[in-house]
Amino acid sequence: MNDSMTEHKQQTVSVVLQALQLITLLIGVASVFLMVGRKDAQITSNSGEIGELRDIAMDLVRTSVEATSTNRNQDRQLDELRSRLMTLESQR
Repeated sequence: MNDSMTEHKQQTVSVVLQALQLITLLIGVASVFLMVGRKDAQITSNSGEIGELRDIAMDLVRTSVEATSTNRNQDRQLDELRSRLMTLESQR
């Protein structure tokens, strides 16, 4: 009788240990999937931010080109005005 109780306790301990190993394994697998999901979300977020930065850089380049073009037009207009003033002064 004592041997059967000891054997039953050993089986119970064995079943409990196997259950704990299974739970540990499941937690490990779940944490791996969680980490992969987080990294995937971070990559998606970074891709969106990179796209935004690209759009901002393009807008800055466009603005810079327009400003340069505007400056050239203003310089040309100032040169024309200076030329007209010189003509008027020379006629005096």
